[in-house]
Amino acid sequence: MTVHALAPASTANLGPAFDCAAAALELWNEVIVEESDAAVVEIEGEGAAELPRDASHLTLRAFALFAPVERYRFRFVNRIPLERGLGSSAAAIALGLVAGSAVAGADSAPAELLPHAAGLEGHADNVAAALFGGVCVAWWNGGDVRAARIADGLPLAPVVAVPSERTRTEQSRNSLPAMVAHADAAANAGFAALLGAAVASGDAELLRAAFNDRLHEQYRADGAPLLGAIRSSATDGALGVTLSGSGPSVVVWTAHERAEDVAARLREALSDDTRVLPLRVAQEGARLA
Repeated sequence: MTVHALAPASTANLGPAFDCAAAALELWNEVIVEESDAAVVEIEGEGAAELPRDASHLTLRAFALFAPVERYRFRFVNRIPLERGLGSSAAAIALGLVAGSAVAGADSAPAELLPHAAGLEGHADNVAAALFGGVCVAWWNGGDVRAARIADGLPLAPVVAVPSERTRTEQSRNSLPAMVAHADAAANAGFAALLGAAVASGDAELLRAAFNDRLHEQYRADGAPLLGAIRSSATDGALGVTLSGSGPSVVVWTAHERAEDVAARLREALSDDTRVLPLRVAQEGARLA
C-alpha cells in the first residue's frame, strides 16, 4: 500500500485575529508512505539536515494516532521553511493525520482530524488552515476545538518575505505580556471584527483597514526586525503588512494584479538572504495526491 499526501503552508493571525484566524498558502509539503519492514524516514528539501528521522518526527507522531509507524517508510519533500511563521509544524501534523487516516481506512474529514491536530500543535489556527484550506477561523467551545472555513480566498494577495533568521514559537510567545490595556483589547476586538467582515464580504478596502494589531505584533517586533523595516520602506503597491504567525516572516498584502511587481520591488530593497514569495491562498487543505 502506498499513500501520497500533501499539506499547505499557512499564515496565521492575519494582523488582529491572534490565535484564531489563518489562511492556507500555495506552498506544499509532501510525504509518500509505503509499507516497509521497519520505520524509515527520508527527507528532501527544507529541514533535511536537522529534522528527526525517528518516531519523534511530528508527521510520524500524528500518523501513529491511526497506524503503527514501524510498518512504513516515509519519504518527505519539504518546501515550507522551518521556524519562519509559515506553519511548517501544522503542515507536518496535517500530513501525518491525512496519511494515517488513509492507511487505516478511516477517510476522516478535516473536522474529525482537527482535535488530534490541535492536541499536537497546542493551538488551532495554523492546523485549521492546513486541514481545511482557504481562510479559516478556529475557536474553543469549552474543551472542544472548532474551526470553520469562512472564505476560499482573500481580496488582497499575499507576498511573503522570508528572512534567513528563525523564530521559535515558544520563545516568541514568551515575549507577550500576560495582560494588555483595556484600550488595546477594545481596539483589537474592533479590528478583528472588521477583518471577519472584510473576508466574508471580499472587500479589499475593509481588509486593508483591518490589518492593525495591538495584541502581539508590537511585542514581537524586536525578534522580527523585517516587520519594521518593510513598514517603514513604504513599498509602492503595499496595502497592508502583517507578521506571519509568530514571525519572523512578513506578509505584504497587495492587489492581485500587483503581486509580481511588489515582489520585485521587495527583492530589490531587501537583503539577498531574504526570500520573497508571491503566493496565493490555497483552495484545498491537506489531501491525498
